[in-house]
Amino acid sequence: MFGILKNLFGSGKTTVRVEGVPAIRETAGSGGERQSRFEDFERETRERLEAQSYEMPGQAYFSQLQALQESISDRRYMDAAIAARKSLPLIRKWLEDPKGHGKRLSLNMPPLTQGGTMLAITGDRKGLAMLHDLVSEFDHLEEYRADAEKHLAAIDLFDAIRTAVAAKPGILQNKMKSEVGAEDGRLVSNLISWLEKAGEITRAKNGKTYALYVDGVEMSAKDASAVYTEPPRPGTHQARSKPGKPIELNLEKLTLVPLPPSPEAWTSQVTLPATNETFEDAEGAWRELTVEAIAPADRPDPAFRKHFTTRGGVLSFDDLAKSEASLGAPGAVMFTSEQGGPTMIERLKRPIYALDVHPEGQGFATRSKTNILTVYGADLKVDFETDLSATPEVAAGRRRLDPDVDGGILWGEPHLALNCIALSPSRDRYLYTFVDEAWCIDQCGKLLWGVRMPERPVETYHHTFEVGDMGRHTRTAVEIEEALKELELALPVTPDEIRQKYRSLARQLHPDLNPGSEDQMKAVNAAYETLTGASHEELQGKENAEDLLTFSATVTFTTGGGPDRLQAATFSGRGDTALLGTTQGRVLRIDGSGKPIDLYDVGAVPVRILETDRYLYIQTFTRLYVLEGDRLVGLQDCTTKCDLLVEEGLVLLVENKGVRVLTEAGRPLGIALTKAPIRRAGIEDGVLVVETRTHRGRFSGFRK
Repeated sequence: MFGILKNLFGSGKTTVRVEGVPAIRETAGSGGERQSRFEDFERETRERLEAQSYEMPGQAYFSQLQALQESISDRRYMDAAIAARKSLPLIRKWLEDPKGHGKRLSLNMPPLTQGGTMLAITGDRKGLAMLHDLVSEFDHLEEYRADAEKHLAAIDLFDAIRTAVAAKPGILQNKMKSEVGAEDGRLVSNLISWLEKAGEITRAKNGKTYALYVDGVEMSAKDASAVYTEPPRPGTHQARSKPGKPIELNLEKLTLVPLPPSPEAWTSQVTLPATNETFEDAEGAWRELTVEAIAPADRPDPAFRKHFTTRGGVLSFDDLAKSEASLGAPGAVMFTSEQGGPTMIERLKRPIYALDVHPEGQGFATRSKTNILTVYGADLKVDFETDLSATPEVAAGRRRLDPDVDGGILWGEPHLALNCIALSPSRDRYLYTFVDEAWCIDQCGKLLWGVRMPERPVETYHHTFEVGDMGRHTRTAVEIEEALKELELALPVTPDEIRQKYRSLARQLHPDLNPGSEDQMKAVNAAYETLTGASHEELQGKENAEDLLTFSATVTFTTGGGPDRLQAATFSGRGDTALLGTTQGRVLRIDGSGKPIDLYDVGAVPVRILETDRYLYIQTFTRLYVLEGDRLVGLQDCTTKCDLLVEEGLVLLVENKGVRVLTEAGRPLGIALTKAPIRRAGIEDGVLVVETRTHRGRFSGFRK
């Protein structure tokens, strides 16, 4: 359900809970008028909350939604179509219900989008007619009408694609648009992709397109060699069968290094200026800019779209298997030496779901969606593999977080819970994270250490509906405790005791008798106002301030709580420590024994942590922090899509059409702009080299 609500409303940190009105506690002497006022309030509140509840579909809808999404994820498309069809009358019932004053939330409704695709691929024409009638009848679903028309057309297109591929084995995908008489080539490609996921069609890479075959039909030798089949699982190389015990971290014992908080997003996007020139030195930072056309044979392959600096050169990855080098493989890797010479290209053994490259090391590590960790050496060949999902620590973690084992109530599928991997510069150790835990293993499978982050703190905010003179000045428990302390009182307390104490303090602090006590008198007045909003029954006999907050209907806003998920991980520049970044924006340094030694706070989720011999770089979606030891030496605002490269003593922030160049300490040096999207950027012998599809620019000789 967590995942469903996240899809509906987004992934913000705040949740809202509406608490019902508790039973009223009245003394024997309470007046009937007060009771009547409270009963009226209680009825009105319940009616208001009940009306709000009709703005969302009922629980039955969300159960079918969960079944739909789980079935699609498992590629059980018939089950998904059944769930989608069962959702339709529930949506109709929700929209037809006269309760709730006709107000309905505008929700993302997968049964009308993905569900329509499931109905089409399974040939459920009656279900599609129900969907079409539903969105046509209710204006609240107007945005889904275009999708409904596409789904009606898709059911015939699915059949036409099946027929064409069966009649012409090996037909090229780029010929299918004309073959089936469709106008939208992208729609045809999308439907072919669904048929491939369903196991009905097999695709083999053929030049810049694919050869298509009905599943089970024999392929040509050439096409068969281009189809990737994942190797068997390697098993875990850990010898221990019992899970290790993680160190429960206590961050309160560490000295916090506070940093300027990073916003989760910019209200106005931070962007580089645009240019109409092929290349432009935006600030006149370089002495020379040369531009040259790239011969077609030498143009950078756009399939290699991810670039990382390492000791001695740059690693570039084709993680989508779109290059010629990846034929018959799930992708490819290319190494370009900073010393020059021919590039080295190798095919990957498994698909990339997560990737780690250490800037001071050689080689890299990948994790597949099936949670196989593969470590590659400097020669781009496989060093070793291990199945992370088969470790005893992961099994113990799933039992801890999901005791009912009902599908991952917190973190869903295993590849989502196993989030980060990191490889030491010498490749003798690696670490992986499982939700809020990190485990460090050596190359031989020996467990070195494990740590668990403390839970996120829970922060609660209350908004209270008030009745008559009861709770006129409702405050939080902390405020009430502080007010009692200001009046030198403690619970339990009576109104008479409060009045007597207030009068006594007011006489003592009167300006005529005690000049200069105005501020203290104001504090006493505020404390008295806080406490006198409560009736005699509220104050009499209560043992603590929390009891004073239980007499009204309260909307409670809660943030935090639960595991502090690890979102980033890396080894230090020398490899002797590890750095872990959490959802809370905390970055923790762990020594070789698993002991925490440093704690930084950037206020937002770190997306990348990188450390060289001298500097630590922490990147969020909006900022780059540069630290030398515990000193913040550089701070740069950046965009969400911004690649970080550290090369030859310079830092590059690479965006779509520009590169910001900084010193290693984070001081700005210059901005290089391009008219076309950047394919590759790097430093060669102190020269910034930026390549687009057709041109190469060289920025040399800093003026400063």
